[in-house]
Amino acid sequence: MAQIEIENLSFTYHGASEPALSHIQLSVESGSFVLLTGPTGCGKTTLFRLLKKQFQPNGRREGVIRYNGRPLEELDEREAVSAIGYVMQHPDDQTVTDKVWHELAFGLESLGEKSDTIRRKVAEICGFFGIGDWYHKAVCDLSGGQKQLLALASVLVTDPAVLLLDEPTAQLDPIAASSFLSALRRVNEELGVTVILTEHRLEEVFPMADTVVMMGKATIERSGAPRAIGAALAAQERNSTENTDTKPPLGNALLGLPAALRLYAATGGSGPCPLTVNEGRRYLASSFENRVRTLPQPAFDPTGHRKALEIAGGYFRYERETPDVLSGLDLTVYENEFLCILGANGAGKTTLLRVLAGLCRLYKGKYRLWDKKIKEYNSNTLYRNNIAA
Repeated sequence: MAQIEIENLSFTYHGASEPALSHIQLSVESGSFVLLTGPTGCGKTTLFRLLKKQFQPNGRREGVIRYNGRPLEELDEREAVSAIGYVMQHPDDQTVTDKVWHELAFGLESLGEKSDTIRRKVAEICGFFGIGDWYHKAVCDLSGGQKQLLALASVLVTDPAVLLLDEPTAQLDPIAASSFLSALRRVNEELGVTVILTEHRLEEVFPMADTVVMMGKATIERSGAPRAIGAALAAQERNSTENTDTKPPLGNALLGLPAALRLYAATGGSGPCPLTVNEGRRYLASSFENRVRTLPQPAFDPTGHRKALEIAGGYFRYERETPDVLSGLDLTVYENEFLCILGANGAGKTTLLRVLAGLCRLYKGKYRLWDKKIKEYNSNTLYRNNIAA
């Protein structure tokens, strides 16, 4: 028997002319890892909210959702809260206390667990995730990745059988996102928790899934094992480009999938569909022998280009007694240059953009825009002709 079974589910919000979900059929086995993906606005979050009794939106609903063979509406409040956990996209939206240990204990306290049980379960979850070092920290002092991991831990401490995660890495940098997904895989494999995840970053999570569910507008377009889904999309790509001299870009369904899978589809691959970087390398080696080589990427040549933005020895802090967010920063961006700023959560990327946009001012150092000091521009000229923030 499926742990979660959705039969002919349709849902329309009050006042909406079109349904948010239409005739959804889905079965999820206990202990599986399910990836739900699709374009923004296709109904993923609506489906998740319908799976969590306390978050169900108002509207007209048809069809049945069952948990372990019982309609979701028949679960009592305690079981509905503890059996199906929900991790939101923004961790601040579900943080309710000021300290890490308070947050971990809050769910258990709300369920009426005894003090000894709360201490034991909180200690277990801290050990599992290795978060003991920030047990007494204020939640507001945590990084984005730490807050998201805390949100996951504070849900798991109540021992849910099913875990719903709505784009949990959307606000994280690549390193924090990778760490979070690794922790999530451990939860699935070591604790046996059923994971249902919506995500747009598919490079890592797509190969991790047992089942991939691809949604279109309000409907499920296809579902199956990741390798089977990848092979089907690649075959669809081949069929769409047959008898043409020039291949069009890959279909929208393929664009967010792992690079190895996109390469397989673009080269008309045969044999098992690769999902990881290692599998992609083996596919290239076996299919193209020694014809594969690395192409050098030409560096941007600033010759003949004016300096668009220039910071020399830049320092910035938000308050007088706090550490510098930007410290001795030197940066030059040239006309027509495409610059990407990388760094971990809290590294200062957003602060730098705010300085460049004139929303924050350096307390030390020089900032020039088109060889003029930023203070020489009035606000209208700055935003209308020079910077789009």
